[in-house]
Formats: sequence, C-alpha cells, structure tokens
Amino acid sequence: MAELNPSTLTRQEYVLEVEDLWKSYGVVQALQGFSMAVPRGAFYGFFGRNGAGKTTTLDIATGLLGRDRGRLRLFGEEVGLEPSPELKERFAYVGGNLNLYDWLTLEEHLEFISGFYPTWDAARCEELKGLFRLPLTQRAGSLSPGQHIQFQLLMALSRHPELLIIDEPGNLDPVVRRRLMQTMVELLDQRRSTVLMASHLIDELEGYCDHMCVIEGGVALAAGSIEALTAEVREVRFPGAAATGELRLAGVLVTQAGGGEVRVVMPHFTEGRAAALAQELGAGDYEVAQVGLEDFFVALMTERESA
Repeated sequence: MAELNPSTLTRQEYVLEVEDLWKSYGVVQALQGFSMAVPRGAFYGFFGRNGAGKTTTLDIATGLLGRDRGRLRLFGEEVGLEPSPELKERFAYVGGNLNLYDWLTLEEHLEFISGFYPTWDAARCEELKGLFRLPLTQRAGSLSPGQHIQFQLLMALSRHPELLIIDEPGNLDPVVRRRLMQTMVELLDQRRSTVLMASHLIDELEGYCDHMCVIEGGVALAAGSIEALTAEVREVRFPGAAATGELRLAGVLVTQAGGGEVRVVMPHFTEGRAAALAQELGAGDYEVAQVGLEDFFVALMTERESA
C-alpha cells in the first residue's frame, strides 16, 4: 500500500486522521485496521466500490457510529466516543443518514439552524439558493433523494465549515454537479477549507481532487497525493502486437487487445517491465502515457484480485 502520511506534514496540519480502525456488524467485518489522514486544504477523494467501508468510516469520524477499536483525531484533537460540540461546529457532514424535520419547510429549516452556527453566512445562503433552485416553501418530508442531498449541501456550505465531508453526492443533475464542484474549489481557495468526498464514481472527481484514498474490503489500498500515487502507473501501448480477443497478462490491466494493438494499464511501471512485455507480445516497440483516476482505480482493483 502507498504511504499514508506525507512526511512533510505535521499532526496539526491534518484535519482528520483515523488510525487502525476496526468495525464489525455481527459476523461482517466492515473495517479491518483502516487508516487515513486528510491534510488541511486538500480536496480529498475517498474512493471505493459499494460496500467497501466508506460510509462506515465517515459515520465513525463524525460521531454517528461507534468503533470497535482504533484512534480518531479531528483538527489534531483526540476524539473519544464522539466529537465534542466545539469540534462538531467546525465540520459539516452531507450524507444519506442525515434526518430533516419532515414537517418544516426548507425555508423554516434554514431559519431554525442558522442560529446554531456562528459562521452562518446569510448572503452565502442566498447565493446557494440560486444555485440549487430548491422549492423552499415545500416541506422537507416531500423532497426527492436528489433534492435532499442538495438541501444538505446548501445548509453545509452556508456555514463555511473548515472540513466539508460528503458521502456519495449522487442524484445531482450535471449542471448542478458542475456548479457545486466549482463552488467547493472556490471554498478551498478562499477560506483554506478542506473537502473530503466519498464516491464509487471516480470520474466525478477527476480533475478536482489532489489527494485520495482507495478502500476495499475495509482496508486502505492506497492513500496520498494524486501526483505521488499515479507517478508509477502508466498506460502502455504495444503497436503491432498480434493478440486478439480476451487477453490476460499478469500484473497489468488489459484495456484493449485487437486491431493490431494491445493497451494495458501497468502499476509500478518501469521501462524494463514494458520492454519485457513488448517482447512477450511480439511488439517491436511500446508507447507510454499517463493515466486518469478511473484507470488507476481499476488497475488497483485488478492487481488486488489477482494477488
């Protein structure tokens, strides 16, 4: 697994740290010694397939769920059973487990909760109403799943949290999603905030996040900066390779085999490995290109399953 904590950061520069986290639901082991450290000011992508342990981790980190064992720190402060009220004021959690008051309208919700947060920004709230265009006179109990997530985001962003945690922001139309991502990038730039977003859809965060963690089966497979993690992963093309149809090669992900060319995604790329594979495929040469996050993720899963 890739190194979890960049050595250049001190403890005070992390907004969230989980260390050797374990959690089971009966006979199901959801987390198995999971560790992750989120640097201050990062746009942190938390990737994993459905059921990998993302929501369990975030629920524990925000105090919605207890842990069997392991350590948790928020803003450098050790957390026991759950974060203190002072710590809770500093982060916002947008996820499917947040309950609204069904009998209140959205406008009444905003009026009610705004008094609880000293950082509440009424002007920002008005801007976000225009972004999400929600039916503010509608009762919360009648919201669709997509509207529910959007309203949570509106409330969270109006607080200017130091740490914004988002669990699977699905059900957003493409226009709202793009505006939201831009809003969060501006939040990072302007206020030195941190965004932690969990998703199983890697392409959602392509080009936005600068750090990430990949979780599978309750274990961290890779964590760190995007630049460092993808530095050793490359797409390699082998023009003139004779392979056709389904092709399986040890240690690489085959993305194309046919039409006189084989393409693979190679973790732990070296010129020597590429040259050896070219010889195995009967290709005269090879070409190397960088990979996106989705190819990196799939290659990591493939490597794990073939181990």
